[in-house]
Amino acid sequence: MESIIRSAFTIDVECGINISMRDYFKKEMPPTERVVSNTHTILRLLQKHETPATFFVLGDVAKHFPSLIKEIAADGHEIGVHSYAHHQLFKLSPEEAYKDTKLAKEVIENITGSRAEGFRAPAFSLMPKTSWALPMLAELGFSYDSSIMPVHTGRYGWPGFPDTISNIDLQNGQSIVEFPLSVSTFLNKQIPSSGGGYLRLFPYWFTAKAFAAINEKKPVNVYMHPYEIDTEKYPDYFFDAMNTLPLLRKLKLKTYRINKGTVLHKLDSLLSNFSFDTMKNIIDSYKTQNKMQQLRLDELLKK
Repeated sequence: MESIIRSAFTIDVECGINISMRDYFKKEMPPTERVVSNTHTILRLLQKHETPATFFVLGDVAKHFPSLIKEIAADGHEIGVHSYAHHQLFKLSPEEAYKDTKLAKEVIENITGSRAEGFRAPAFSLMPKTSWALPMLAELGFSYDSSIMPVHTGRYGWPGFPDTISNIDLQNGQSIVEFPLSVSTFLNKQIPSSGGGYLRLFPYWFTAKAFAAINEKKPVNVYMHPYEIDTEKYPDYFFDAMNTLPLLRKLKLKTYRINKGTVLHKLDSLLSNFSFDTMKNIIDSYKTQNKMQQLRLDELLKK
Protein backbone atom coordinates (compact mmCIF):
# COMPACT_ATOMS: atom_id res chain seq x y z
CA MET A 1 0.00 0.00 0.00
CA GLU A 2 1.26 3.45 -0.87
CA SER A 3 0.10 6.41 1.16
CA ILE A 4 -0.77 9.73 -0.43
CA ILE A 5 -0.58 11.90 2.67
CA ARG A 6 2.98 12.30 3.91
CA SER A 7 3.55 11.47 7.56
CA ALA A 8 6.31 12.54 9.94
CA PHE A 9 9.09 10.14 10.89
CA THR A 10 10.78 11.38 14.06
CA ILE A 11 13.63 10.14 16.25
CA ASP A 12 14.28 11.31 19.82
CA VAL A 13 18.07 11.07 20.03
CA GLU A 14 18.96 10.05 23.57
CA CYS A 15 21.02 7.37 25.30
CA GLY A 16 18.91 4.87 27.17
CA ILE A 17 21.77 3.83 29.43
CA ASN A 18 22.84 7.12 30.96
CA ILE A 19 19.26 8.34 31.41
CA SER A 20 18.29 5.08 33.13
CA MET A 21 21.36 5.20 35.36
CA ARG A 22 20.39 8.69 36.50
CA ASP A 23 16.62 8.28 36.79
CA TYR A 24 16.59 4.81 38.36
CA PHE A 25 19.88 4.68 40.25
CA LYS A 26 20.81 8.36 40.77
CA LYS A 27 24.18 7.84 39.08
CA GLU A 28 25.26 10.61 36.72
CA MET A 29 27.27 9.63 33.64
CA PRO A 30 27.70 10.93 30.08
CA PRO A 31 25.79 9.41 27.14
CA THR A 32 27.44 6.29 25.76
CA GLU A 33 28.69 5.50 22.26
CA ARG A 34 25.64 3.27 21.79
CA VAL A 35 23.52 6.30 20.93
CA VAL A 36 25.92 6.93 18.04
CA SER A 37 25.96 3.38 16.66
CA ASN A 38 22.19 2.97 16.94
CA THR A 39 21.54 6.34 15.31
CA HIS A 40 23.87 5.32 12.47
CA THR A 41 21.69 2.25 11.93
CA ILE A 42 18.61 4.45 11.68
CA LEU A 43 20.40 6.78 9.26
CA ARG A 44 21.27 3.83 7.01
CA LEU A 45 17.65 2.69 7.03
CA LEU A 46 16.46 6.18 6.08
CA GLN A 47 19.08 6.34 3.31
CA LYS A 48 17.83 3.02 1.95
CA HIS A 49 14.32 4.44 1.62
CA GLU A 50 15.46 7.95 0.64
CA THR A 51 13.33 9.30 3.47
CA PRO A 52 13.92 12.63 5.24
CA ALA A 53 13.14 12.63 8.95
CA THR A 54 13.19 14.89 11.99
CA PHE A 55 15.70 14.15 14.75
CA PHE A 56 14.93 15.73 18.14
CA VAL A 57 18.35 15.77 19.79
CA LEU A 58 19.33 16.07 23.44
CA GLY A 59 21.78 18.90 24.01
CA ASP A 60 23.85 16.54 26.17
CA VAL A 61 24.19 14.10 23.25
CA ALA A 62 25.08 16.93 20.88
CA LYS A 63 27.77 18.20 23.26
CA HIS A 64 29.44 14.79 23.55
CA PHE A 65 28.97 13.66 19.94
CA PRO A 66 28.90 16.76 17.70
CA SER A 67 30.06 14.77 14.65
CA LEU A 68 26.90 12.65 14.88
CA ILE A 69 24.74 15.77 14.72
CA LYS A 70 26.69 17.01 11.71
CA GLU A 71 26.15 13.65 9.98
CA ILE A 72 22.41 13.83 10.57
CA ALA A 73 22.28 17.33 9.09
CA ALA A 74 24.55 16.38 6.17
CA ASP A 75 22.12 13.59 5.25
CA GLY A 76 19.41 16.21 4.76
CA HIS A 77 17.39 15.57 7.90
CA GLU A 78 15.79 18.20 10.11
CA ILE A 79 17.24 18.65 13.59
CA GLY A 80 15.09 19.79 16.50
CA VAL A 81 15.62 20.04 20.26
CA HIS A 82 14.71 17.41 22.87
CA SER A 83 15.84 19.46 25.91
CA TYR A 84 19.39 19.38 27.25
CA ALA A 85 19.35 16.76 30.01
CA HIS A 86 16.03 14.92 29.51
CA HIS A 87 14.25 16.14 32.62
CA GLN A 88 10.46 16.02 32.31
CA LEU A 89 8.91 19.47 32.36
CA PHE A 90 6.89 18.77 35.51
CA LYS A 91 10.16 18.13 37.38
CA LEU A 92 11.46 21.61 36.54
CA SER A 93 10.41 25.12 37.41
CA PRO A 94 9.65 27.37 34.42
CA GLU A 95 12.98 29.13 35.05
CA GLU A 96 14.91 25.85 35.09
CA ALA A 97 13.17 24.64 31.95
CA TYR A 98 13.97 27.89 30.17
CA LYS A 99 17.69 27.59 30.98
CA ASP A 100 17.78 23.90 30.00
CA THR A 101 16.00 24.46 26.68
CA LYS A 102 17.95 27.59 25.80
CA LEU A 103 21.25 25.80 26.42
CA ALA A 104 20.21 22.81 24.31
CA LYS A 105 19.12 25.06 21.44
CA GLU A 106 22.39 27.00 21.53
CA VAL A 107 24.56 23.86 21.60
CA ILE A 108 22.70 22.26 18.69
CA GLU A 109 22.53 25.41 16.57
CA ASN A 110 26.23 26.09 17.09
CA ILE A 111 26.99 22.63 15.72
CA THR A 112 24.64 22.72 12.73
CA GLY A 113 24.85 26.42 11.90
CA SER A 114 21.09 26.37 11.36
CA ARG A 115 18.07 27.37 13.38
CA ALA A 116 16.30 24.57 15.26
CA GLU A 117 12.59 25.22 14.73
CA GLY A 118 11.04 22.25 16.51
CA PHE A 119 10.94 21.02 20.10
CA ARG A 120 9.84 17.80 21.79
CA ALA A 121 9.61 17.57 25.56
CA PRO A 122 11.12 14.57 27.34
CA ALA A 123 8.49 11.85 27.90
CA PHE A 124 5.80 14.02 26.24
CA SER A 125 5.60 15.99 29.49
CA LEU A 126 3.79 18.97 27.97
CA MET A 127 0.31 18.78 29.46
CA PRO A 128 -2.15 21.22 31.04
CA LYS A 129 -0.09 21.64 34.23
CA THR A 130 3.05 22.39 32.17
CA SER A 131 1.32 24.48 29.49
CA TRP A 132 3.55 27.37 30.59
CA ALA A 133 6.15 25.74 28.33
CA LEU A 134 4.35 26.77 25.13
CA PRO A 135 4.91 30.54 25.58
CA MET A 136 8.47 29.74 26.70
CA LEU A 137 9.14 27.84 23.47
CA ALA A 138 7.77 30.66 21.34
CA GLU A 139 9.93 33.14 23.24
CA LEU A 140 13.00 31.00 22.55
CA GLY A 141 12.29 31.11 18.83
CA PHE A 142 10.74 27.71 18.18
CA SER A 143 8.09 27.75 15.46
CA TYR A 144 6.55 24.41 16.41
CA ASP A 145 6.27 21.83 19.17
CA SER A 146 5.56 18.10 19.05
CA SER A 147 5.17 17.12 22.68
CA ILE A 148 1.46 16.62 23.30
CA MET A 149 -0.14 13.20 23.53
CA PRO A 150 -3.86 13.99 23.10
CA VAL A 151 -5.03 11.18 25.41
CA HIS A 152 -4.40 10.29 29.03
CA THR A 153 -1.79 7.63 29.78
CA GLY A 154 -0.21 6.57 33.03
CA ARG A 155 2.69 9.02 32.68
CA TYR A 156 1.57 11.81 30.36
CA GLY A 157 -1.19 13.15 28.15
CA TRP A 158 -3.51 16.08 27.44
CA PRO A 159 -6.98 14.53 27.03
CA GLY A 160 -9.22 16.51 24.73
CA PHE A 161 -6.41 18.24 22.87
CA PRO A 162 -7.17 18.21 19.11
CA ASP A 163 -5.38 15.38 17.34
CA THR A 164 -4.43 17.39 14.28
CA ILE A 165 -1.78 19.99 13.43
CA SER A 166 -2.88 23.29 14.96
CA ASN A 167 -1.69 26.85 15.44
CA ILE A 168 -2.04 27.95 19.08
CA ASP A 169 -2.45 31.59 20.02
CA LEU A 170 -0.66 32.22 23.32
CA GLN A 171 -1.32 34.68 26.12
CA ASN A 172 1.95 36.53 25.40
CA GLY A 173 0.71 37.58 21.97
CA GLN A 174 2.80 35.00 20.17
CA SER A 175 1.76 31.72 18.61
CA ILE A 176 3.23 28.26 18.06
CA VAL A 177 2.26 25.27 15.94
CA GLU A 178 1.54 21.97 17.69
CA PHE A 179 2.02 18.67 15.84
CA PRO A 180 0.52 16.23 18.39
CA LEU A 181 1.35 12.56 18.68
CA SER A 182 -0.96 10.17 16.86
CA VAL A 183 -3.62 8.07 18.56
CA SER A 184 -5.94 5.32 17.36
CA THR A 185 -9.32 4.01 18.49
CA PHE A 186 -9.27 0.45 19.81
CA LEU A 187 -12.26 -1.14 21.59
CA ASN A 188 -13.89 2.32 21.76
CA LYS A 189 -10.85 3.76 23.53
CA GLN A 190 -8.19 6.08 22.15
CA ILE A 191 -4.65 4.77 22.60
CA PRO A 192 -1.18 5.77 21.37
CA SER A 193 -0.20 3.53 18.48
CA SER A 194 2.53 4.96 16.27
CA GLY A 195 5.84 4.84 18.03
CA GLY A 196 8.06 4.00 20.94
CA GLY A 197 7.02 1.08 23.07
CA TYR A 198 3.72 0.77 21.19
CA LEU A 199 5.55 0.10 17.93
CA ARG A 200 7.82 -2.35 19.72
CA LEU A 201 5.10 -4.29 21.56
CA PHE A 202 2.27 -4.31 19.01
CA PRO A 203 2.44 -6.69 16.02
CA TYR A 204 3.20 -4.96 12.73
CA TRP A 205 -0.23 -5.72 11.25
CA PHE A 206 -1.86 -3.76 14.10
CA THR A 207 0.47 -0.80 13.67
CA ALA A 208 -0.01 -0.76 9.88
CA LYS A 209 -3.79 -0.92 10.20
CA ALA A 210 -3.86 1.88 12.78
CA PHE A 211 -1.44 3.92 10.68
CA ALA A 212 -3.49 3.52 7.50
CA ALA A 213 -6.71 4.54 9.26
CA ILE A 214 -5.15 7.79 10.50
CA ASN A 215 -3.30 8.39 7.24
CA GLU A 216 -6.52 8.43 5.22
CA LYS A 217 -7.22 11.88 6.67
CA LYS A 218 -4.00 13.36 8.02
CA PRO A 219 -0.28 12.82 8.63
CA VAL A 220 0.76 10.29 11.23
CA ASN A 221 3.36 11.30 13.81
CA VAL A 222 5.75 8.35 14.17
CA TYR A 223 8.38 8.52 16.90
CA MET A 224 11.16 6.26 18.10
CA HIS A 225 14.42 6.26 20.07
CA PRO A 226 17.78 4.80 19.08
CA TYR A 227 17.82 2.53 22.14
CA GLU A 228 14.69 0.75 20.86
CA ILE A 229 16.76 -1.04 18.22
CA ASP A 230 19.62 -1.79 20.62
CA THR A 231 19.62 -5.59 20.96
CA GLU A 232 23.11 -5.81 22.45
CA LYS A 233 23.48 -6.67 26.12
CA TYR A 234 23.68 -3.62 28.36
CA PRO A 235 26.90 -3.14 30.41
CA ASP A 236 27.38 -5.19 33.58
CA TYR A 237 27.20 -2.06 35.75
CA PHE A 238 23.62 -1.53 34.54
CA PHE A 239 22.54 -5.03 35.63
CA ASP A 240 24.46 -4.74 38.90
CA ALA A 241 22.49 -1.57 39.65
CA MET A 242 19.21 -3.10 38.46
CA ASN A 243 19.60 -6.01 40.86
CA THR A 244 19.43 -3.56 43.77
CA LEU A 245 15.89 -2.45 42.79
CA PRO A 246 12.64 -3.73 44.29
CA LEU A 247 11.04 -6.47 42.21
CA LEU A 248 8.35 -4.36 40.51
CA ARG A 249 10.78 -1.65 39.42
CA LYS A 250 13.18 -4.31 38.21
CA LEU A 251 10.42 -5.94 36.13
CA LYS A 252 9.46 -2.56 34.67
CA LEU A 253 13.01 -2.00 33.46
CA LYS A 254 13.10 -5.46 31.93
CA THR A 255 9.98 -4.76 29.85
CA TYR A 256 11.97 -2.22 27.84
CA ARG A 257 13.89 -5.14 26.32
CA ILE A 258 10.81 -6.96 25.03
CA ASN A 259 10.55 -7.27 21.21
CA LYS A 260 13.55 -5.04 20.48
CA GLY A 261 14.63 -7.50 17.82
CA THR A 262 11.44 -6.81 15.83
CA VAL A 263 11.72 -3.02 15.62
CA LEU A 264 14.06 -2.61 12.64
CA HIS A 265 11.95 -4.90 10.48
CA LYS A 266 8.79 -3.02 11.47
CA LEU A 267 10.42 0.32 10.63
CA ASP A 268 11.62 -1.06 7.29
CA SER A 269 8.05 -2.12 6.48
CA LEU A 270 6.57 1.24 7.51
CA LEU A 271 9.08 3.11 5.36
CA SER A 272 8.28 0.80 2.43
CA ASN A 273 4.51 1.11 2.70
CA PHE A 274 3.97 4.75 3.61
CA SER A 275 5.28 8.17 2.60
CA PHE A 276 7.27 10.27 5.09
CA ASP A 277 8.83 13.71 5.38
CA THR A 278 10.23 16.05 8.01
CA MET A 279 7.88 17.77 10.42
CA LYS A 280 8.88 21.19 9.15
CA ASN A 281 8.02 20.28 5.55
CA ILE A 282 4.64 18.88 6.53
CA ILE A 283 3.81 21.92 8.67
CA ASP A 284 4.90 24.29 5.88
CA SER A 285 2.62 22.40 3.50
CA TYR A 286 -0.30 22.79 5.92
CA LYS A 287 0.37 26.52 6.12
CA THR A 288 0.54 26.86 2.34
CA GLN A 289 -2.73 24.98 1.88
CA ASN A 290 -4.38 26.95 4.71
CA LYS A 291 -5.28 23.71 6.50
CA MET A 292 -4.07 24.77 9.95
CA GLN A 293 -6.62 24.60 12.74
CA GLN A 294 -6.62 27.75 14.93
CA LEU A 295 -6.69 27.34 18.70
CA ARG A 296 -6.27 29.52 21.77
CA LEU A 297 -4.32 28.28 24.77
CA ASP A 298 -6.58 29.95 27.31
CA GLU A 299 -9.62 28.22 25.78
CA LEU A 300 -7.87 24.84 25.74
CA LEU A 301 -7.10 25.13 29.44
CA LYS A 302 -10.77 25.73 30.26
CA LYS A 303 -11.81 22.33 28.90
